[in-house]
Amino acid sequence: MNKQEEIRFLLKSHGIKLSWIASRLDINYQTLTYLLNEPDKFDDDLYNTIKELINTYQYELGLFDEEHNPEPMELFDEYALKKGIGERIRIFAKKKYSTLKNLASAMGISPQQLQQYISGNREPGSRILIRFLRLGCDINWLLGGAESIESYKIYRLEKELRKLNTALLQIDGIVKEIYRTDHQ
Repeated sequence: MNKQEEIRFLLKSHGIKLSWIASRLDINYQTLTYLLNEPDKFDDDLYNTIKELINTYQYELGLFDEEHNPEPMELFDEYALKKGIGERIRIFAKKKYSTLKNLASAMGISPQQLQQYISGNREPGSRILIRFLRLGCDINWLLGGAESIESYKIYRLEKELRKLNTALLQIDGIVKEIYRTDHQ
């Protein structure tokens, strides 16, 4: 992942609007978009400045200001945590296995057992977490909701691998067809 892709990923994962960054840099939105899409125009100074802005984003919004957040923030709300894990399992299943049933099968568990984790009735233990890990799920993301840059790289590589496998199957079919035609 190059620096421009990293910046775009960070902006998306943090929910930061490009217009916010542009206003902080005192440039217009179109100029920033152009710079993010032109490799020869994107230098290390701009990269470092944008990274600094991303790092200070939460403080500028006043996320830790009691006046703007009168209700206490429960960092370890058990219900929300369980519900969040269930949603992330659902997202992982859809992205990688298209259905919950396929994910359950790949994990070697019943769909009913998987549903228990999704609904929050059961918490995934270490054995289940290891199964998720072996299937390519980022455990940090699953448990905490923060997807790492490495996960994004893995996702892109898996997507590319699927494309290559599809192309390979098509080539194999063509070769078999040619072979059948030549030997008849």
